Amino acid sequence: MTKALMIVDVQASMFWGRWALPEANDLLRRIGERLNQARLESELVIHVQNDGPADEMDAPGEPWWELVLHAKSNELVVRKSTQNVFESNPDLAGKLLELGVTEIELVGVQSDLCLVSSARGAVASGFKILVKRDMHATYDGGFPGSEDPTPAKLISDRVQIELEALG
Repeated sequence: MTKALMIVDVQASMFWGRWALPEANDLLRRIGERLNQARLESELVIHVQNDGPADEMDAPGEPWWELVLHAKSNELVVRKSTQNVFESNPDLAGKLLELGVTEIELVGVQSDLCLVSSARGAVASGFKILVKRDMHATYDGGFPGSEDPTPAKLISDRVQIELEALG
């Protein structure tokens, strides 16, 4: 069994500036440590980069679109335009299977959007998934400036229950 580490949407817009996630620095540190471990263990690393619409801060080429954790030359960078990376990239599952990947560990953001959608896509494509509780996050109310009082931690915990059932 070959495991891959998939880092979902760890882009400048989510970690720096006025739209930074709650506790963004702590999450970034944990993801960075996991990335270093994956590199030491020669795991396949997949960086997923969201391509936002042309008028959004995460539009391709904008400073906020940039990956925070830079990919090495032997790591995959996969861009997406939908929440599910497998939907945006229909050939991705086949490529990963050719590389012998059977399990994907997902880390990143947002718990309730792209991370869970990509996890569902991985399962639908035949992969086993692993998502650790402290390796993903979202915003209070689910998006910046939301009037929904639901704390980000509670949203992520609810998503975690679904992810554990999927895995």
